[in-house]
Amino acid sequence: MIGVIGSGTWATAIVKILLEQEGRKVNWWVRNDVVREGLMRDGRNPKYLPSVQLDASRLNLSDNLAQIVAESKYLFLVIPSAYVASTLEQLPNIAYKGKKFISAIKGVIPDKRVSVSVYLENMLKIKRNDICVISGPTHAEEASRCMPTFLTMASRNLNLATEVEEMMSCSYLHTTHTTDIWFLERVGLLKNIYAICAGICQGLGYGDNLNAVMVSAAVRELNKLTRSLSPSAANFFENCYLGDLMVTCWSHHSRNRRLGEAIAQGKKLEDIFAEMGMVAEGYYSAKNFHELGLMTGKLDEMPIAEAVYRILYENSDPKEEINALIDNAF
Repeated sequence: MIGVIGSGTWATAIVKILLEQEGRKVNWWVRNDVVREGLMRDGRNPKYLPSVQLDASRLNLSDNLAQIVAESKYLFLVIPSAYVASTLEQLPNIAYKGKKFISAIKGVIPDKRVSVSVYLENMLKIKRNDICVISGPTHAEEASRCMPTFLTMASRNLNLATEVEEMMSCSYLHTTHTTDIWFLERVGLLKNIYAICAGICQGLGYGDNLNAVMVSAAVRELNKLTRSLSPSAANFFENCYLGDLMVTCWSHHSRNRRLGEAIAQGKKLEDIFAEMGMVAEGYYSAKNFHELGLMTGKLDEMPIAEAVYRILYENSDPKEEINALIDNAF
């Protein structure tokens, strides 16, 4: 049995994909009463992707995490990274024994300063071969409309990656797999930071010319940084790496890009997050990579990521930071 933990935009799209296979039922942990009642009543999530119709008769909806975990072999983890620890640590580690985790989160566990897969393995004691990470380039809004959707399943256990591919198989989903879970997660963290920078450039009104150069510079920075940390990393130019970076930097669906635009327009972070109603994972990733750069002595290799960090956490002026990047990094 499959369980889904989370009820936001991407969680709703994943449930839709899972229900494409006729007769399948899904256990779904939905904490929000309004969302859960809307799904029970008419098969629609009233807060996220409300246009998506789901077969409520095939949904086992509950706000009881222990029940959903106990009744599921596979657990799709689709909640903001900032809430992963507080959610999963409601239950003792023994509750997760033998479960297979599929993380659809592109973020860092803020207080732990680790990726989701590392958190699952080190803190919850999930076996390495029982962890899979899925990545795009994919936006939930497009997947929910049955538009061509591309996913890569990353696991050190290729059998699990293949199982997840088969689990999510449907007419509009195109999948592949890799064993390089480390590289996939790091690119997923960094590309959100660069998307914030792309949004700042756009919000400042600097136009498409600069945005193209900014993304080109981000490609060079990301490729250099990840390879200095892991020389054996996979081919960066695959869809799940370069494609995911591009769609996150350029798409109007991107929360990280929208965060950057709003910052450039002078809005306060607390107001931006309240207006978005969702978390932009790049906010936490920027701090994580700043701290990683301090520990590894690689701050000089990440001028774009550092500029975003200073804007988010040190109240640095966005225009001054971008102009400095134009002169020295782009």
